[in-house]
Amino acid sequence: MCGIVGYLGSELAAPVILDGLRALEYRGYDSAGLAVLGPNGLTLRRRAGRIDDLASLIDEETLQGTIGIGHTRWATHGSVTDHNAHPHADATDRLVIVHNGMTDNVHRLRDHLVADGHEFRSETDTEVIAHIVGLEYAAEGSLSKAVATTLRQLDGAHSILALAADEPDLLVAGRVGAAGGIVVGHNDTGAFVASDLPAVVQHTSEIRVLQANEVVTLSRETAEFTDLNQQPIKRRSMSVPWDPVAAAKAGHRHFMHKEILEQPRTLADTIRPRVTLDPVELELDGFDLPLKATSIDRVVIVASGTSYFAGMVGAHYLRDVAHLPCSVEVASEFAYAPGPISPQTLVVAISQSGETADVLVAVDRARTVGAPVTALVNTPGSELTRAADEVLHLHAGPEISVAATKTFVSEIGLLYLLACKLGVDRNLLGPEELASNVAAIAHAPIAVARALELEPKLEQLARRYHHFKNFLYMGRGLAHPIALEGALKLKEISYIHAEGFAAGELKHGPIALVEPATPIVAVVLDDTMRAKTLNAVTQIRSRNGRVILIATEGEDLHDDLADDIILLPPTPSTMAPMVSIVPLQLFAYHVAVWLGLDVDQPRNLAKSVTVE
Repeated sequence: MCGIVGYLGSELAAPVILDGLRALEYRGYDSAGLAVLGPNGLTLRRRAGRIDDLASLIDEETLQGTIGIGHTRWATHGSVTDHNAHPHADATDRLVIVHNGMTDNVHRLRDHLVADGHEFRSETDTEVIAHIVGLEYAAEGSLSKAVATTLRQLDGAHSILALAADEPDLLVAGRVGAAGGIVVGHNDTGAFVASDLPAVVQHTSEIRVLQANEVVTLSRETAEFTDLNQQPIKRRSMSVPWDPVAAAKAGHRHFMHKEILEQPRTLADTIRPRVTLDPVELELDGFDLPLKATSIDRVVIVASGTSYFAGMVGAHYLRDVAHLPCSVEVASEFAYAPGPISPQTLVVAISQSGETADVLVAVDRARTVGAPVTALVNTPGSELTRAADEVLHLHAGPEISVAATKTFVSEIGLLYLLACKLGVDRNLLGPEELASNVAAIAHAPIAVARALELEPKLEQLARRYHHFKNFLYMGRGLAHPIALEGALKLKEISYIHAEGFAAGELKHGPIALVEPATPIVAVVLDDTMRAKTLNAVTQIRSRNGRVILIATEGEDLHDDLADDIILLPPTPSTMAPMVSIVPLQLFAYHVAVWLGLDVDQPRNLAKSVTVE
């Protein structure tokens, strides 16, 4: 996703910033820009396209400054154009900012500014923020205070880096919510700041991290951390490896662990470009089918692997919210036996990479009969984006570990938004229902963050269970695909046999496998299936089965119900799949770590299956 870079020191800033932006290219972007403060004041260079396109605009004769900021943008507010690229200036053109995040209350803020006579040169929420920082700076006389005051006015999650011509020896960064992180470091030439480690550790291995609701003021030699009320915070430095791959892991042992922990932010990145709470609006970029929503007679979701299980969750949403018949098909099967589909059948194709061969063949088969295809994809410019009629991007950022985690959660979130969109277009969701649905998913990243706090318990659980050779996973309703995905994660990275099934099928075969040597992981949500799933758990316990219970908190749970109980935070049942998968991901991860396996590159597997 978007990348932030800043530098102030004794060297020319532009080359340092360009190098930093290149180090963040893996995050994905569609435009880039920088601003340098030099003898001629602030100079901005911005260009849609690649960093090399931006570099072609750099004139060293006019960019002589030794302080500057840069950015790579993945478009959210506003299309991909030069004028929407960052940095953005305030009304005086003496202050610039770069920004990661989505401003949920941007319309109200912009309206107030326009009423006060402000004019805007872009479609972005970032320029609105720049104008607010400029106003607060004029009132406060301190860039640090201005950034802190501005952040308190913004709804959503944000990271900001600001540079003011009137304070030529300072950079100020601030962060609120589950926005992308900010790291800072120094060497003997000056100070560096970036949204991810690769842009900083090429200069220094000692870094400090800006946490949520904090501001850092950088000079060439110091970094002063404060909270949003300008109260000082002590922040120790930490050493990180001087290795680009290790740096990209941001201090994590494995990419998978990093990507699991990124899920609150990546889910927010999937949601926030599409929804606003004030006023309540839902807008899916890239969804403009030639077929009217009221003319759709059914939906078929085609996908493979983890995306297939996300599709199973999405099918529940489409049936319940949009009242559409919906089936989920394994792409490799659908490709050669698609069944009865027609121009009134909406085909939803899901692929993280956008290059999955089975999905591409399935899409080609759907197109031959005139069925419209909407693609959910994480990789811009991939083959699937060209093959589909409409494209919905996950905005989850690069996923490097072979085992999918954050893209699974983002796929579920985007499928829920798609169901809501179709529900609105089919005149099934009124303003109140839409507001309730949007509010629920807008708070889902917070619930996912709370689930991540369970990691110490999951690590202990993995330590106790990593020597078992077989596992069963079960759930009902929305918990069924979560059980299937949990089993897949365990077998993918630990090579332990794991089988998932619908809990209602327990007595139709799987109960024969119940014995103490085969732990059963039961996923129980706060929904209409809860009592029935707990009844199945009781039947397993009565046969000396070993049960690990992953359950939403409730009064119906007691200690002797299972051998081990992991309690999930209270969550609306429709959002629970995005939360309940987290402990299963962490359990699989730590089992593989205890077994000493290659978590990120498990044997025989590839990230993208590009051949049938």
